[in-house]
Amino acid sequence: MKSLRVWIILMLIAVVVLGCTSPTPAPTNTSAPPPPAQDTQAPPSDGEQPQEGKASQNWRIAFIPQLIGIPYFTAMEEGGNDAAKAFGVTYLNVGSPTANAAEQVRLMENLIQQRVDAISISVLDSASLNPVMERAEQAGIVVYTSDSDSPSSVRRVYVAQALDKDLGYTLIDRLAMQIGEAGQIGIISGESTATNLNTWIDFMKEAVATKYPNIEIVDIRYTQGGSSEDALRQAEELMTRYPDIKGLIAVASTTVPGVAKAVENAGKTGQVAVIGYGSPNTVRPFIKSGVMKESVLWNPRALGYLNVWAGIQLLEGKPFQEENIVPGLSDPVKYFPDSKILLLGPPLVIDANNVDNFDF
Repeated sequence: MKSLRVWIILMLIAVVVLGCTSPTPAPTNTSAPPPPAQDTQAPPSDGEQPQEGKASQNWRIAFIPQLIGIPYFTAMEEGGNDAAKAFGVTYLNVGSPTANAAEQVRLMENLIQQRVDAISISVLDSASLNPVMERAEQAGIVVYTSDSDSPSSVRRVYVAQALDKDLGYTLIDRLAMQIGEAGQIGIISGESTATNLNTWIDFMKEAVATKYPNIEIVDIRYTQGGSSEDALRQAEELMTRYPDIKGLIAVASTTVPGVAKAVENAGKTGQVAVIGYGSPNTVRPFIKSGVMKESVLWNPRALGYLNVWAGIQLLEGKPFQEENIVPGLSDPVKYFPDSKILLLGPPLVIDANNVDNFDF
């Protein structure tokens, strides 16, 4: 009996000891914040934030100019490169050193084989390009135009530097001011099949017919590949055939130096007005020398930038709005749904007051 009491006492002591040494649970704090969750949208390791308007993927967008190696299309290429860097896509500027529609067809066929995502083209000849543009669309490639259009093609949109009518009328209006709205004028263009050049000439003729009854277009000449040397020869022939001619229009930018040089060589600076669609870098020496007073153009670098942005919108199925805010461009870009034209802006008149403000 005594041993039983001892055993009970020992058991009670053990229970007391264990109860004293067991850890007491900490009280639950219901107001404490939960542990921080992992940030699944943390900025990149280099600290750069995603840029507005970034493409959803690295699209491959190609542009086929009418030719390469001249200031105008070089500026367009630079603008395309700017946009590709800004929006995170790959830009391919694929051209030939001469303006040749058959070469444009070959280049487009190569791009179809490479299975690029989108192809934009400055159309030299609609009849030659329309079939291959259709083949590209059938291959699943987005096709659109820029700088020179083919409205009858399958193109999704035309990225226009300015409205064709505005370009034709503006040039005639500026030339009319220089020659007192009277006299004979001649036109020297690039390739005879160039869609954009022919469209501008049509509006020039319309402007003369409707606004300037005392101005006569005596001849329209075309040059092989828009050659400056050919333009010089054509200008010389026009001044010889029409000794009283008052003005010469150089339609393609590549023909501007040839026409201006012909007037300069003939000693007719100030007697025969020269105007055309020439870039500031192209016309600067002739404006400085007085051979030219003005040139009509636009900003080709901005056009190249807009061209790439438009391709991204088409590839991602984003519809154009009546007015579009394009990250990187200062002014809203208008869209005309009926004609499917995305318009950079109005024509730019370049003269002695602003020619040094541009570098393209």
